[in-house]
Amino acid sequence: MHPEPRSIDWRTILLIIFGFSGALLAITSGIGIFIFVAINESFMLATDVGPLASILTASTLIAIGVLLLPASWLSVQRLRGRDFNPIALPPLRPWMWMLIPVLWILVLALATLYHSAPGAGWYIPVLHFLSIALPIYLVLRLSINRITLGSSQRAWGVFGIGMTLSPLLAIIAEITIIAMGILVIAVILGFNPDSMAQAEELIRQVEAAPNMDSLVYALGPVLKNPLTLLTALTILSFFVPIFEELAKSLSVWFVADRFTSPAQGFALGVLSGAGFALAESLSASLTVDDAWAVTLGMRAVSGSMHMLATGLFGWGIAYARLEKRYFRMIAMALTAVLLHAFWNAGAVFSVAGGIRVMLTAPDFDFLGTVMTIGGAGLLFVLASGMVIAFFVINRRLRAPSLPSPLPQETEAEPNDSNETLDGEGKVK
Repeated sequence: MHPEPRSIDWRTILLIIFGFSGALLAITSGIGIFIFVAINESFMLATDVGPLASILTASTLIAIGVLLLPASWLSVQRLRGRDFNPIALPPLRPWMWMLIPVLWILVLALATLYHSAPGAGWYIPVLHFLSIALPIYLVLRLSINRITLGSSQRAWGVFGIGMTLSPLLAIIAEITIIAMGILVIAVILGFNPDSMAQAEELIRQVEAAPNMDSLVYALGPVLKNPLTLLTALTILSFFVPIFEELAKSLSVWFVADRFTSPAQGFALGVLSGAGFALAESLSASLTVDDAWAVTLGMRAVSGSMHMLATGLFGWGIAYARLEKRYFRMIAMALTAVLLHAFWNAGAVFSVAGGIRVMLTAPDFDFLGTVMTIGGAGLLFVLASGMVIAFFVINRRLRAPSLPSPLPQETEAEPNDSNETLDGEGKVK
């Protein structure tokens, strides 16, 4: 008897189209920016536009484009009939646990000392990428080692979607909310001529501000207004966590029908969060200044938050898919959103408190001090708790031994057979 023809998974076709087109767009855009900077560097300096930020933008686009290629290539191999064994990352060796943090600290030190040195454009992109990627890689290995991910195509596909499509959808949703808020404010000001005049004067002061300190002082009355704090908390601790967690879970939903265990849902969720964190952190740290190392360090910690939150959401999706535990999925999704919300609230209170202290100096601002210390303390508690959570969850979910599938034990395509894989990556 001839074997039945293998059906082609629509996700494989989409990964090929999305991956190669996205990689081509990102890489060519990055190369185009490099060429523009090389040709017009004197013009950019004359208009106070630093070429280093443009160079980092170009290198970020190229890095994202290159990281999209593995999913596309593996999808092509799948389309050609190749099967992939289930994979699981082995634990890092002890010396790697020591080397990666030391290397990361060295990268931050070099970024602090030499970000403005002659020829920085040649090595700053490397420091930029390593400063973001190294801690993400370390947390990734801590959280998903010995957990079966499924095929390498699936793992790279989830990472690639989390790195590109998820941030795009989140940004669209957030811009929509901000635009609606601006529209509401414009309507209110339109019915209040006095407030409109004050707003126009404030805009003129902002445009005339020569530096960031002058800008903060110009916006002082607005920044110290309790309504501003409430608005920031509403947007950053309510809307943003909901939009971003839904967007980050998108790639997990795409492969939910292939889950073989709840552990796999958590691991793939962490992978999607890692892709999102990499793209967001690289994009949010393009301004190189004396505080650049602090920015890079904070982005590394916030990346861990994204990974844990999406991992919890993915864990819940797997429970809903495999065991019909829908209330557990809802509880884990809410936990992910709350983790994100508290993290953003800590950042908002820290920044808002610091601004109040700055505007009140040399006088002592008790409320600003409490907000700054409280926000920083909340971030510290969450960061410490995330490290413990990653370790505990991995210990609970990981297989007692790494899967060692035989060559013929390949991952089944849809409708190929009724075999599935248990949590250890073994066929049952």
